[in-house]
Amino acid sequence: MIGREREMEALGAFYDNTQTNILTVLGRSGMGKTCLLKEFTRNKQCLYYTAYSTTDQQQRALFAKTAGITTGEEANIPQLSDILEKVTEMSAEGRVVLVIDHYCDFAKSDDSYQKVLHEFMTEKWERGRVKLIMCDSSYLQMEKLVNSPKSIWKDMSPITVELNQISFTDSAKFLDGAEPLLAAEVFGITGGIPVLLELANEEIAKGYDRKDTVWKIIERIFLSKFFGFKGAAESILNKELREKAYYDRLMYALANGCQRVNQLSEKLGRPKDVVVPYLTTLMKLGLVKKENPVTEPTNRRKTRYSLVSDHDRFWYQVIVGRYDEYSIGDTESIREYWEENRDAFMKPVFTRICREYLKRQSDENRLPFIINNVGNWWENDETTGTSVDFDLMATGEAEGKSAYAFGRCFFQEKQVDMLDVKELIDLTKKIHNKVTTFYLFFSVSGFAENVRTVSHTIRNIMLIELKDML
Repeated sequence: MIGREREMEALGAFYDNTQTNILTVLGRSGMGKTCLLKEFTRNKQCLYYTAYSTTDQQQRALFAKTAGITTGEEANIPQLSDILEKVTEMSAEGRVVLVIDHYCDFAKSDDSYQKVLHEFMTEKWERGRVKLIMCDSSYLQMEKLVNSPKSIWKDMSPITVELNQISFTDSAKFLDGAEPLLAAEVFGITGGIPVLLELANEEIAKGYDRKDTVWKIIERIFLSKFFGFKGAAESILNKELREKAYYDRLMYALANGCQRVNQLSEKLGRPKDVVVPYLTTLMKLGLVKKENPVTEPTNRRKTRYSLVSDHDRFWYQVIVGRYDEYSIGDTESIREYWEENRDAFMKPVFTRICREYLKRQSDENRLPFIINNVGNWWENDETTGTSVDFDLMATGEAEGKSAYAFGRCFFQEKQVDMLDVKELIDLTKKIHNKVTTFYLFFSVSGFAENVRTVSHTIRNIMLIELKDML
């Protein structure tokens, strides 16, 4: 499966390990959880049940049907224990994988379901003969049902496989024949979500020019009344939280450049000690991440927050920010805004792509230095509420000595020139460590000739173009 090699390895290790018999698979809708598990269980003894949000009686009827048990009249619907005995019979022939997809819907159908399933796992099924996989997209409910200290499963030490967005290089594999710039824009719009990449590839196959192709993809994902993608952030907030309004406003503020707690507090009109728990909840949902300067990991005064998914950022920045136009179907105004602000939106996407590339090159020993940690560094201006930063900063080693690598990522139509080079080098003087230093410049439009000349004469200046990153 494209981009899921590590997850498949983790599932394989779980299957072979007789000491660990419970695993949870988490990930927002569209990440490919079901496809991953279908591929993993292929050619294995498996009972794969997808639960439904329904009553106890209908849940048992559906489960029984999946297990191949004929129920007939409603009065003959078997109890859960009778259905699970089917797994017992299967295990006599060898190891069985029992997958319960949409596990939260299964557990909520009846309070006794988890207890019955737990009794089978601990008392009736020989250890290692049945491997139980519980899959869902609800982070908070799965935390409560499976992974909390009060969960009935705590004594069995369940392990977790989480599916996040796939990388840029893996995303490009979904897009047949897409040139690098188009692939990068699609990566940003879809957030590296497999189901959306597959949809995007359908539009690419129609052969429009790049700008029209990107817009057709935007229309299908965000503007079509017939495509309600369930993995969207607002759907997650509706499903997981009772008080959606403030979380929604917080997501909007993050998407539009507010990254510090004091800025977010001002936007929400709530004190900082209220905003921080909101942020913590969004991080538990996998929607928000926090970051500190790579050289100051414990400096709380410099903590910044941002959205995990560029797909979510597109929704809140481009669509929610033009909600009046969206509501009346004025797509031309939305397209005009997108065209004017494309480069600004794509800058963080391109920075993510550059970070992936840098880490991959280091892992494959293709750099003149070894990366131990990669992130960013910034300096806050308390007067203006802004930050000055590099786009990337890595710490590591070169020839046995400490080394820093500073990077700038240019998503713009003009080539990188010497002023851009000088600006980065001058900014690095704010970090006064005397270590081996490398300057990295990433560009979608190439480099001016004098910049190329300088890079040939100064070995610690590296120039990387988007076309060379795939």
